[in-house]
Amino acid sequence: MTDDSNLIGFGIVLTVGCIALVLSWIGKTPDRSELSNNNELTVTELQQQCQRLREELRLQKEQLALDFSNANFEQLQMLLINYPSACKMAQTNPDMPAQNLVALFTPLENLLQTWGMEAIGSPWQQVSYHPQLHQPDVDGIAIGEGVYIRFVGYRQGERILCPAKVSRTLPPGALISVDSGNKL
Repeated sequence: MTDDSNLIGFGIVLTVGCIALVLSWIGKTPDRSELSNNNELTVTELQQQCQRLREELRLQKEQLALDFSNANFEQLQMLLINYPSACKMAQTNPDMPAQNLVALFTPLENLLQTWGMEAIGSPWQQVSYHPQLHQPDVDGIAIGEGVYIRFVGYRQGERILCPAKVSRTLPPGALISVDSGNKL
């Protein structure tokens, strides 16, 4: 998150500023009584400034969390609004086609795209096994061996967030498209 880097930058600037302030005081050579009074005043001022800055950071952190959740809610709002009703409809009408519910997940796909996340494969797609991208359901699957994706995984750029779960066989009841010859 970019705002975290702003907080880190702010902390670095604050640290450098405090060091410069302390070094400027060290360069002065006041007499003992003046030094004692200045140190007490300086320590108190620094403690107050530190407390004020901690409070500012706490408030910024709270605001960032609120902004993050609000932005995500806006993208998921339609899904969150319709999902409970769709569940109720599915419970009361088991014959309702599932494709009527698929459109509800568009906001979730948009959110993943906004975050720069992409799916690793698609359900029931046949792929060559790759140990960094896939998690097999059994041991002994060789690199390059044909497997089927049971559950998609996700990546963000080169970083694998969770590997796709794969199997040597299609799940029971998997549909095979006769027209295209592809497994769905």
